[in-house]
Amino acid sequence: MDRCTENVIEFLENQQQATVTFSQGRYKTRIRKLAEARPEECQIVAENKDGSICAHIPTAWVRIAPPPVRTEAQREASRRNALKFPSAGREKG
Repeated sequence: MDRCTENVIEFLENQQQATVTFSQGRYKTRIRKLAEARPEECQIVAENKDGSICAHIPTAWVRIAPPPVRTEAQREASRRNALKFPSAGREKG
């Protein structure tokens, strides 16, 4: 059986509110937490039978943010910097 994993963001030009529908767990969790913490801004409209969640959020929250374009030297510097600090999940050795 195919499972629908569609995520949708819908809003009209010059509107203050967007309607979002998410099937992915990380987005559903985020919407639930926002609805609890900021009910005046984020309202859950429906939790659908297929497991997706539909909510209203401010259009200001909708962003398209591609990752920064970095050179190989910048990536290597980030790797070296990350190795300087022990990660919480890594065992000390």
